[in-house]
Amino acid sequence: MDAGVLPENLLVRFSLAAAAVRECTEARVFSHNDADGIGAASVLTSMLVRAGKGAQTTNLRSFDLAAIQASLVPGVDLLIVADMGSSNLTALEALGTKVIVLDHHRPEKDSEKVMHLNPSVFEVDGARYACASTLSMLLAVTVDEANWDLLPLAFAGMVGDRQHQQGLSGVNAHLYNEGSKRNLVQEKKGSLLPPGPVGEGLMRTMHPFIRGVSGDPEGIARLLQEANVRAESTWDGLDEGGRRRLSSLISLRLLEQGCSLGSLEDELAPDYFFPQDNSRAYLLTRLINACGRVDETSLGLALLLGQKDARERAESLVKEYDEMLLNAAKRTAERGLSKEIAIQHFESPHKEVSSELCGLVMQWVGDQDKATICLTRMDKEFKVSSRGTRKLVDKDGLDLSVAMRDAAASVGGVGGGHNIASGATIPLGKDIDFLQALDAIIAKQMNRVSAK
Repeated sequence: MDAGVLPENLLVRFSLAAAAVRECTEARVFSHNDADGIGAASVLTSMLVRAGKGAQTTNLRSFDLAAIQASLVPGVDLLIVADMGSSNLTALEALGTKVIVLDHHRPEKDSEKVMHLNPSVFEVDGARYACASTLSMLLAVTVDEANWDLLPLAFAGMVGDRQHQQGLSGVNAHLYNEGSKRNLVQEKKGSLLPPGPVGEGLMRTMHPFIRGVSGDPEGIARLLQEANVRAESTWDGLDEGGRRRLSSLISLRLLEQGCSLGSLEDELAPDYFFPQDNSRAYLLTRLINACGRVDETSLGLALLLGQKDARERAESLVKEYDEMLLNAAKRTAERGLSKEIAIQHFESPHKEVSSELCGLVMQWVGDQDKATICLTRMDKEFKVSSRGTRKLVDKDGLDLSVAMRDAAASVGGVGGGHNIASGATIPLGKDIDFLQALDAIIAKQMNRVSAK
């Protein structure tokens, strides 16, 4: 590894962690249940199995100390926690076993007792520099260079965290550059529509979400007629004039519904093609993300680990998930969002899609000048997701990690994450108080006046 690309003190930590992997007999892996967490889990599991280590992997909704403690039976001499753990270092230090934490969320502190592999410690942006999947990949190739072929698994998680949209940096860029040298990955130009017939793409895609078009056969027919494009045509099969007419009409519709040029540019972010197995990161991400959201993380993990029947089952699952997400987006667009000084908020009808729905609504439906908050009513609590834009973070001072943490704490809940995307859990009946506290905190961060 090149210390000129990555900080020497970060690489030292990876070397120590790699030594711990090589020395262990049996490991327990715990990771988050989203696309990044599943990607990380698949890389770590493959790394351990290839190294001849005993391995058992579990994906969790959130950090669960009781589950982790219960797994540490005699014979287990290494614990690896991915995409979580940096906010629970004190608890992990007390476990009495070797612990590796691979995380990119803002930590509570650093640790000398835990092998804490978090670039945020070195004052870089954890939302862009690396994700759990790419940190796991860096560990895997530090353990053994033969693990470079695991790169598709890592990039599926990285695209799931949307870290590619503003260009790769840090660990992500290092892995891409090294993978490209080995002919393991190629960057492909992004497009507004997924591969396949454009009519079908408009019917099922949510990125972009076009009011009155996405998921609406009549709206799609009108748009394609205006563009003089046939529904069965593919994007790549259209001539230059057809692509220009259709993309111009889509862009115009999106701008009319309040989307920014930045949102359009984000959607044209590159995809990544892997020649070794003829796969693309975008599709892998869609499959494992759906698995995670509907509590089928073992299926997503099996898919990435190459089990033959897992892909067919995951493809069926993603259709159901996408339909649920599309219907929720259409419902939210019709009902509108409640707007405060610095935030806009709505309630999700389905817990499975709430996190992705929040990002979709922020990007395509809501006011680009306000942070977007999605609440989901659970049995005993509210699950809260929040999203910002890069402009709100970089230019206006938004920090959702701090805001969600402090607002949730004010009503007896917990929260945290990244400056641009964060989550929280709050008690039922405290939603109004929470939203008021959150709006006040974010308004202060962004110097918004109290008049709406």
